Amino acid sequence: MENPSIVLWIPIIILTVISITKLLRKNNSNGKPWIRIEKVKDNE
Repeated sequence: MENPSIVLWIPIIILTVISITKLLRKNNSNGKPWIRIEKVKDNE
């Protein structure tokens, strides 16, 4: 391998893919979105 930084990025990419799949699975089973958007009142 010419570039050792690629070896360091591989576990980060794997963890990211695993966490995204967990979020998507939790979203499908629960029915609630995993991002919550709240309305902000004028006085806040």
